[in-house]
Amino acid sequence: MVKAILDMLGLSGRSMEKDPKVALAYRIFGPDGRDETDELRARLRAARQSSETAPAENLVRVCADGDSWINILWPWSTLFGHEKTFFDVIEENVSYYSRSVGYPGDTLADMLAARDYRQPLDSGTFDYFVFSGGGNDVLGGSALVALLRDRQAVGSSPDPHDCIDPDALASAVATLASGYDFIARDVRAADTGVTMLVHGYDYPAPRAGEPWLAVPFTAKGYDLTVDEELIAAILRHLVDAFYDMLEGVAGEHAHVQVVNLRNVVDGRWNDELHPQEAASVDLAAKFTDRMPAAPVA
Repeated sequence: MVKAILDMLGLSGRSMEKDPKVALAYRIFGPDGRDETDELRARLRAARQSSETAPAENLVRVCADGDSWINILWPWSTLFGHEKTFFDVIEENVSYYSRSVGYPGDTLADMLAARDYRQPLDSGTFDYFVFSGGGNDVLGGSALVALLRDRQAVGSSPDPHDCIDPDALASAVATLASGYDFIARDVRAADTGVTMLVHGYDYPAPRAGEPWLAVPFTAKGYDLTVDEELIAAILRHLVDAFYDMLEGVAGEHAHVQVVNLRNVVDGRWNDELHPQEAASVDLAAKFTDRMPAAPVA
């Protein structure tokens, strides 16, 4: 279904570039160099609605919304070096009827505004709702710049907590918690029987010259080689804070489950924040373990 929808959009001649300010977000440019990101999002939404099909009765039904960990416009994005997401892997599993309404340029604020998940969930036909969002609020781009203290101010401290502005992190986490709480309540209102599966990504690794992690760290005076261990500890701290937030939301909503993806990628990164296909297969298994399916004859 995904390939057919992308074919309908006529993406030939277009380019895909990372948004340096917003982690996990992409901009799509037309052959004339014009930014077509918002236009493509609208066209993709319409194409999905027109291509909707009824699921077979024996399949587990899964809806997903989110950022580029859900949808990276694969297989078209292979032209730009990208690989399958974990949800691309799930969509290929014949035991599941999968529908994604995610978009690789969406922030959590975008998803809260659009609520694209409501239309499919309002049908009452889905068993699970997989949600991936908010990484751009803490893990990279301008958000990371806002969280990091200058390297010079940190001095010789090896403690990653000293490298992060605690008030800025608390504010970011509170915003995330509020957004996830709203979506959890909204999902429950749409379908009282659906289970919502969420995750907080994995521990990423910066790459020299890349925009989401390396550039913010170097802009704040960190040396990617000399400070390698400290940078890794900072990123672990941020990801762990994300998971702590999710566990708090799950504690308030019985239908929300946290899928722990930490240490699954295990160095198999395609870039700073996106897994290679082999890692996506293992990430997908973490979700399918929560969504048991009967064998398909």
